[in-house]
Amino acid sequence: MKLLSTAAMIMFAVIGTVQAYTVDEISEQMNASFDRLTETFAEGAYETLIEAHAMIEETLQEDAEDLIALKAIETLDYLVKYNLACFEALEGNIEEAFTWLQGAVDAGFDDPAWIEQDEDLSSLRDDPRFQEILEIAGENSPVGSD
Repeated sequence: MKLLSTAAMIMFAVIGTVQAYTVDEISEQMNASFDRLTETFAEGAYETLIEAHAMIEETLQEDAEDLIALKAIETLDYLVKYNLACFEALEGNIEEAFTWLQGAVDAGFDDPAWIEQDEDLSSLRDDPRFQEILEIAGENSPVGSD
């Protein structure tokens, strides 16, 4: 009996430490970073986006049985990275902004027109890396690959 209860306690401890996040949980974290009234980042947005990014990284490392959920999580991955780039650009952290923006396009962000017109990224436009990132995003785009 003692062995059985010890085994049960170990099993519950293992189950309790395994964290696979759902698309909804990650989306909720990402959406918490925005102030819907002012269409800007809310207080604590950076920390919230970093937490969402960590959730995505952990989830992507798990074996995914549901390909639809995996695709949704991959999409959230580049959206979180994109929003971190916007946050850093608005804060004047140009190098960090480029790191996150490059990560977003490397992860599949495929809308160069959006990147080009996004006012959050206006501080990056004069840097030659900006054009390179636009090109990569265009290559990601199903329209750009035709």
